[in-house]
Amino acid sequence: MSYILDALKKAERDRLREDPKELDDSASSNWDPYQQEPKSDVLKYIILLLCIIVAVIGLVIYSELLTRPQIQPQPPAAEITKQAPAPQPIRQSLAPAPVNVSQPEPKSLALPELQISGHMYMAEGSASNRLFANGGSFRQGDKLDNHWTLIAVGIDGIEISAGQRREFVPYR
Repeated sequence: MSYILDALKKAERDRLREDPKELDDSASSNWDPYQQEPKSDVLKYIILLLCIIVAVIGLVIYSELLTRPQIQPQPPAAEITKQAPAPQPIRQSLAPAPVNVSQPEPKSLALPELQISGHMYMAEGSASNRLFANGGSFRQGDKLDNHWTLIAVGIDGIEISAGQRREFVPYR
């Protein structure tokens, strides 16, 4: 009788090897009662998506703040009158009063040394037009150096000015 039982057990093992669908049988030695259920990653994806949306909204708001011109608040008129100096009595002296004479711009003022690495032209007079030079980014109205101011960024070049002098510099 033990031969018959051994033969039945062997036949059962062979049948389980041939048909892998039957491996989930709770009576077999392959069943793991501590197998954990797979966790869903949906919550992680939702949190990641919300973080990306918040970052994009923050970037849009921050870029709007950078492009908006900053308005300086003016003090009320009452404070301006308080800050005005009191008139001084006129004293007569022998020495003449110093005269502020503005020195004229030298006509031989050299153009600034610019290493233009690129430019961004959107449209005529656009606030998004940029000049990339000397490792920086300049837009209309920015100072290039002590004397020269960027007037306009065009398709073919830039327009700069120093005092009354205006120059057009091609991109090369």
